[in-house]
Amino acid sequence: MSALLPASLDPLAFAAIFAVVVVAAVIRAFTGFGFALLAIPVLVLILPPAQVIPFIFLLELVISITLLPRLWHEVDFRGLRWLLPGALLATPIGGYVLLIASAEALRLAIGLIVVAAALLMARGLRFRNRPGPLASFATGTVSGALNGAAGIPGPPVVLFYLATPAADSVSRATLIAYFTVTDIMGIGVAAWNGLFTWDTLLWALWLTPAMLIGSVLGQTAFSRMNPNLFRRIVLGVLLVTGLIGVAKALMDLL
Repeated sequence: MSALLPASLDPLAFAAIFAVVVVAAVIRAFTGFGFALLAIPVLVLILPPAQVIPFIFLLELVISITLLPRLWHEVDFRGLRWLLPGALLATPIGGYVLLIASAEALRLAIGLIVVAAALLMARGLRFRNRPGPLASFATGTVSGALNGAAGIPGPPVVLFYLATPAADSVSRATLIAYFTVTDIMGIGVAAWNGLFTWDTLLWALWLTPAMLIGSVLGQTAFSRMNPNLFRRIVLGVLLVTGLIGVAKALMDLL
């Protein structure tokens, strides 16, 4: 098997990556977000960001395709109408940053983004009323820039929906729909910038079973577990992961 792994990766390291993807997929299926937030900071400790982010887009698309058909009727299309144009405009800009930025700088930025997002989500920020088109468009713009540069469109739009009065099921369905589109955008930008290689496809192929396993487990958890308890666990995991990523990036830069 080791001869077939991308770039002859050590089987033990691959097993660790597989486990990370399963856990991240569980979180993604349960909450509608969190896959890239959890997976990327860990995976970039092993592989360069420019290699990790393209196959993360492919894996995200796999899990979205498995979840979205059952959730379509709960999607907030009114919100998506303003979020997506902002993301579409900003994703290519973020993709250019990925192309020119150093791996260490991106690792540090990714870790800081994860830590900040986890802390803000833990504070439980809420809007009294439904945000208007301008706020939605601005959120999509920031999300798109992060999507192209770091493969992490989640923090802005997740914070946005956690702060709205929308029901949890509506927020979850809308996030999954949104990430389906941003993943397609990210794939296009990465391909345009020449970041898709044979190794990218191999990674996606080998890790798709991990995504499917995590998706099934996450769907089961969503129907059985206390969402508030699970949310606290997710935020704790994200915070620790982000701090580890920041520490590793700082050590590499020093």
